Amino acid sequence: MRTERSDLPRHPIRVVAKRTGLTPAVLRAWEKRYTVVVPSRTEGGQRLYTDADVERLSLLHRAVEEGRGISQVAALPTEDLRELVREDEAERQSLGPLERLEGTSVAGVLEKAHRAVTQMDSEELGRVLHRAALAFSVPTVLDEVIVPLLYRIGTAWESGRVGPSHEHLGTVVIRRFLEWMLENAGVGERAPVMVAATPAGEKHELGALLAAVSGAAEGWKAIFLGPDLPAEEVVAAALRLEAEVVTLSCVDPRIAETLPGEILRIRERLPADVHLFLGGPLAEAKEGEVGGEGIQVLSTFQELRQALRAFGP
Repeated sequence: MRTERSDLPRHPIRVVAKRTGLTPAVLRAWEKRYTVVVPSRTEGGQRLYTDADVERLSLLHRAVEEGRGISQVAALPTEDLRELVREDEAERQSLGPLERLEGTSVAGVLEKAHRAVTQMDSEELGRVLHRAALAFSVPTVLDEVIVPLLYRIGTAWESGRVGPSHEHLGTVVIRRFLEWMLENAGVGERAPVMVAATPAGEKHELGALLAAVSGAAEGWKAIFLGPDLPAEEVVAAALRLEAEVVTLSCVDPRIAETLPGEILRIRERLPADVHLFLGGPLAEAKEGEVGGEGIQVLSTFQELRQALRAFGP
């Protein structure tokens, strides 16, 4: 039976993106910054990857998903990467807190957290979230526990199934948990800096805090500046901290009229090489007015993490 050689360049970038879970933009950025693989080129300039390249990129993706910065693992030989990924996954699967959570799935964790909110049991909610942080990767906790939990709390409040006190209790515990995650991210002092905040008039800060934790999970030194910052303060902080990325969470429709002007003032005063990312329902709704050169509107925290990977660290 004939077998394919693993060193033959035969996979175009769109196939590699599908198989590895990495976007073409991230693939190109990792190749340019870290030379993680060296694909061949067709006469027309199209990248072609080998089976070995695909395996290596998949391993790098898994290592990054477990919380390692790409700069920490990019130079490792493939065999060392395999061992590192095996160790990370074995460590996560062996953690005792999984057994103490309801079920072994993220869905079970979400159900237990939501029940703690409805029962107004702040201590139990805190325990569930901290156990989840030990049992699952940071992206999993953010995307599959915190974000859907906030959505459930919000819709239950709007429908009258829970009261304002339930929403406030849940928000307080979740904010405290996210701050703990940010404080314990373990990012190196030389990591590139991103700042996260909300623009003037925006009081809802959890989106910005989630963005900061997402950045820290990607190896960035993420600084959470808090809510309701005028353009001048956002820019001053970014310049003082020598930030490479500024992220702003935009949620409240009451600032819809002032938001485009605030974003324009921030973009005009930031250096051209500082990237400005916007997220939240209001940013998406006003994308035609707030988008533009040097400004990127993102729909999910997964998109934010992918964008950060394209720039490093």
